Amino acid sequence: MRSMRSTPTSNAELGSSLVELLVGTTVMLFVLGTTGRFFVTARNFISDQILHVETQQGLRAAMDSMVRDLRLAGACLPTSGDFVTLDPVASTNNQIVVRTGQVRPDETCIQTVLTSDLAAGASQLSVQSASGFMTGMRVYIRQSNGATGEVINITSVDTAANVLGKTANLTCPDVVGGCPTPAYPAGSGVYAVDERQYAVDASNPALPVLTLAANGAAPVPFAFGIEGLQLQYELARNCDSQPGCDVVQVPATEGEFALVNQIYITLTARSRTPGLNSQYYRVTRTVSAKPRNLLPG
Repeated sequence: MRSMRSTPTSNAELGSSLVELLVGTTVMLFVLGTTGRFFVTARNFISDQILHVETQQGLRAAMDSMVRDLRLAGACLPTSGDFVTLDPVASTNNQIVVRTGQVRPDETCIQTVLTSDLAAGASQLSVQSASGFMTGMRVYIRQSNGATGEVINITSVDTAANVLGKTANLTCPDVVGGCPTPAYPAGSGVYAVDERQYAVDASNPALPVLTLAANGAAPVPFAFGIEGLQLQYELARNCDSQPGCDVVQVPATEGEFALVNQIYITLTARSRTPGLNSQYYRVTRTVSAKPRNLLPG
């Protein structure tokens, strides 16, 4: 019986196997490297697209909120007297104060009238009805003839006695020489107000933010990444003598504020971090809004 013996491996066969191994390893490393670069590129591209989407969404959210507030501005507020819908003092071309009358759950306006004369230093308002008013609420009080009006804060509400409490003295800002006597006679209107002030805080260059101050409170961050807010006011003036009405950065007087037809809002949003090109992604959008009540009020 013939025995079986293993055939010795030749040097040529050993050399061939080593070459094949090196070639296979090289090909595998190349494939892995190419695949890795592909995934890194895809990841960076996706991250860049996320930055774009986040920036656009932030801009859209900020714009939608401002446009909504402006289009509601003046609802449930008077349509004659001094201007209250937009603040002619605090409003500039990079911030704006918007006021809207508040409503009850049944959608009726929260407003009433004084039942007795009100002195400048008085601490209480006697009103026809205190229904709907709440402590901490901001209200606008206006003389019945529209000669003056101002915004005050309510500190207490007595619905049984129909009395509203307040703290600071009245100022009658539109009357030369201060408040007359009485500051606000019986019959003067009292309106619950929702007041909002929008402004850009660029104190931290790494993270600009659109702030919102509601009803006299301190500004709080509203939309991060908003680095630019510009406002322009279209006036009902010279509309027939030129291709379009006059547009100003800020109305110079209350008389000009009374001519405002609509407001152009321009917002610029910036991505939170630089993109693939090491540059911040920016997007700018301009829309117009016409407040509900742009008459002197």
